[in-house]
Amino acid sequence: MKKKTRTPDGRKITDATVSMTKQVLDQIEQSIGRHPAETGGILGSSDGGRTIDHYYFDAAAHRTSSTYTPNIREINRIIADWNSRGILFMGMIHSHPKGCTKPSEGDLEYAKAIISNVDVNGKLYMPIVQVNTPPDGKIRLHSYTLETDVLVKEQKVQYLDDYRAEPKEPRLREKDLLSKNRFQRIERSLPMGVLKHKTIVGIGSGGAISFYENLARSGFPNFIIIDGDSVSDTNIATQEVYISDIGLNKAELVKRRILDINPKANVIAVPRFLNDNFEDSQFEELLGEKTLENPTNILICGCTDNHMPQARAANLALKYGTTYLGAQLYREGVAGEIYFSYPGVTNSCCPRCAMSARYDAYEAGYKNDVTSDGVSIQATQMLNAVKGEIAKMLLLYHEDKHCCYDTMLDDVSERNFVMIRMKPAASVVLNNQVFENVLSGSAEVCFAFETVWLPQKPNNEANGFKTCPLCGGTGDLKALKGKIKDSRNIA
Repeated sequence: MKKKTRTPDGRKITDATVSMTKQVLDQIEQSIGRHPAETGGILGSSDGGRTIDHYYFDAAAHRTSSTYTPNIREINRIIADWNSRGILFMGMIHSHPKGCTKPSEGDLEYAKAIISNVDVNGKLYMPIVQVNTPPDGKIRLHSYTLETDVLVKEQKVQYLDDYRAEPKEPRLREKDLLSKNRFQRIERSLPMGVLKHKTIVGIGSGGAISFYENLARSGFPNFIIIDGDSVSDTNIATQEVYISDIGLNKAELVKRRILDINPKANVIAVPRFLNDNFEDSQFEELLGEKTLENPTNILICGCTDNHMPQARAANLALKYGTTYLGAQLYREGVAGEIYFSYPGVTNSCCPRCAMSARYDAYEAGYKNDVTSDGVSIQATQMLNAVKGEIAKMLLLYHEDKHCCYDTMLDDVSERNFVMIRMKPAASVVLNNQVFENVLSGSAEVCFAFETVWLPQKPNNEANGFKTCPLCGGTGDLKALKGKIKDSRNIA
């Protein structure tokens, strides 16, 4: 017989047990556990409710130090996506201030409303998390379930030390999960002890899937992927996705792929677009206070085909003083570009200087009519390969003198705009002679697939340009840290 007690307000409390995968626990620790109370998310199960093996961190929630209000629109979208994949919504999880280890009266009323409106078989799991001060990723989980109007105290949470790359697939063996040999062959060039402190923030993930995957294969363990788009049928030919992926959110898909490479990785998937509804404070909460203490340990990557989120990503990097990489393919994939920056090192220009003509055009009302039509998967992969090497060059700068990437950035610090010619006709299609100018006299040995590193100067009158409204024509990225109050204001 279950032991019964009552809460101070007379609610019944009984004992029970719940099973949760260690993977979900790790994700909760790396999201809720690294933020001050109150933050939260939702929980799901792919085996009919026996095991909690899915988790989504509600990064867009409205929160204070004593309240957590879920972002209903985003939560509903995630639940709908889960339902389409046979994943059951199991409940809500959130943190409370120190000492408050039980659901509040407001929590219980909210849970009862969910039970009344959502098919959860009259049962909602609602654990309370306690985090350390300051948050360090370690948590204490107090487990409760509301069954209609009865609060069930979970006496024990059973953590299953397994990882499921996909629902209904065989579990990995424990020795595979804990393998110490996975990165053995790359440790000579990539210092694993350094990589564990690095975080890749990806804005956009469709064409960049292999970019993130290969950074995970290179030993980088920390990722935040932001993308509100879902895989469609037309993505099959131009992105590294499969028919079985159609309908999945792209950020969630990248998360699955990374965890299938390194089950110990810390991956936060944010299935929403970086638009004006995404406030800087919400982005800052995703990074966490501890991460922002060393901003050059963070690489923000703009990997969309839309100017506004690209410019917003660059502004975020400038605001917080992080490293930055932005990349795009041109019409029909004939060429691609990469801009990168490291505050205090690449002080030749800011993103606004390097792409001033583009900024000016959009400010004048230009509407982009370039799509992915005609882009080959090989062009996407080539751009991703160069991006990957530049990412390592930025994140490993002066980190380990025995690492081949240690001083690489010094050689190109003033040449931080890269163009890659994918097809011989690039100059004709783009009406741009940059490759002919750079490779002048090399026609007998050049044809296509060349990468050129173009020198940059800040936009000011002395250099023959209108003074940049973002950096003031100085190109000094360090001086911009903290100066941008709202990254949504694109200069």
